[in-house]
Amino acid sequence: MLFNSLSFFALLFPAVALYWALPWQRARLGVLFCASMVFYAAHHWPSVFLLLGTIGFNYVMGRLQARSRSATLLVAAVAVNLSLLLWFKYAAFIADNVNAMLALLGAKLAVPRPPSFLPLGISFFTFQVVAYQVDVFRREVEPEPSLLRFAVFKCFFPQLIAGPIVRARDFLPQLQERRCFDPQAFHQGLWLVMAGLALKIGVADVLAQFSDEAFKRPDVLTTVGAWTGLYAYAFQLFADFWGYSTMAVGFAALFGLVLPLNFDVPYVAGSLQDFWRRWHITLSIWFRDYLYIPLGGNRRRRDLNLLLTMTAAGLWHGAGWTFVLWGFGHGLWLLLERHSPNWPTFRTGWWTRFVKMVLVFHGVCLLWVLFRAPSLDVARVYFGKLILPPFTASKVPGALAGWLIVFAALHRPLAWTFVGSRFTALRLPLQWFLALAAGYLVLAYAGARVDFIYFTF
Repeated sequence: MLFNSLSFFALLFPAVALYWALPWQRARLGVLFCASMVFYAAHHWPSVFLLLGTIGFNYVMGRLQARSRSATLLVAAVAVNLSLLLWFKYAAFIADNVNAMLALLGAKLAVPRPPSFLPLGISFFTFQVVAYQVDVFRREVEPEPSLLRFAVFKCFFPQLIAGPIVRARDFLPQLQERRCFDPQAFHQGLWLVMAGLALKIGVADVLAQFSDEAFKRPDVLTTVGAWTGLYAYAFQLFADFWGYSTMAVGFAALFGLVLPLNFDVPYVAGSLQDFWRRWHITLSIWFRDYLYIPLGGNRRRRDLNLLLTMTAAGLWHGAGWTFVLWGFGHGLWLLLERHSPNWPTFRTGWWTRFVKMVLVFHGVCLLWVLFRAPSLDVARVYFGKLILPPFTASKVPGALAGWLIVFAALHRPLAWTFVGSRFTALRLPLQWFLALAAGYLVLAYAGARVDFIYFTF
């Protein structure tokens, strides 16, 4: 049940109507919980039992922490949650690498390879409950006494599969009291849903045709073809995940709830550090607060802590060496920035800022090769087409060039309308124009549905 499917809206609209029609907060929470279970079961119904199990386990562990603040309980809670993630996401990867090492050593033993199955959204909801357990231990939040409220916090369907990763201190208070209907927030939510759909269907899914073709056979690409295919993937990934996150915030607003924005025009960043403040913001904050700082942060071994954090962030995205190298590459780049105090800042002239932005964007694009390539061999071939002679040219498809130019030019003013109630503050003719433009993109390119990229993470 994808956000861009009719079946999802067949679930959403009755849930929104029933939610606002009910006068009792517990009944409203019941609607959110039931809708979330139906949404998750539509993808793979046996996984619902895993989700319910993690809800029950983490609720109990949080309540136990309320009685006695215990590091042992915290370690046990985090270990159980991460072990589930390790088993489902990384067990096969570990077995393959152990077997390769054994074969290299000439051993005839082989570690059994577990079947590959990844419950949808497990990376996101695992990080969410780990943050909850740590925050409860630190006394930054009180353990949630209501099982129903905790369950809705854990499985609220707009952010269940691919975030944003919500913090208990930000979301649980919103579930405690009955909220009044706010027409302006509802209006803004509708705009975010429509804009997110347009980003997904009208931009990401169109660019996917070009990027998929480029990474399918990189050996036949010209230099120009390789770069345009990489540009297509960079903006496809951005529009795909930005579209999902925007819709998630919009769906929450339809229920009177607030989720954090996850993107802030990252491709205008003037440094990689600035890029990570703007890209997948809630994940960046999670790694900072729950890995980098506990490792020692800036107090001790800060360079090693940064490198370990970014490598772990790469591995979080996928069980493969391409993701490990992608994260490690970002870590090395951040270290270079940290030890290069003469790198220009945004307080310099517009020309320097523009050059910085172009350099950072292309550096990020080069690392996207590792993120997108299905194997190290494919990544090696693609890098060769990008940066090694002979340099060959080819005609850039007009549709691709047009989409890239238009999206690159308009994505910043579009992002401006996502914050607060800026869209509803616009003049009505401009609201209608933007809504009709988004609607046109959705209807014009709704023929083929493509899964959201981050569903695989």
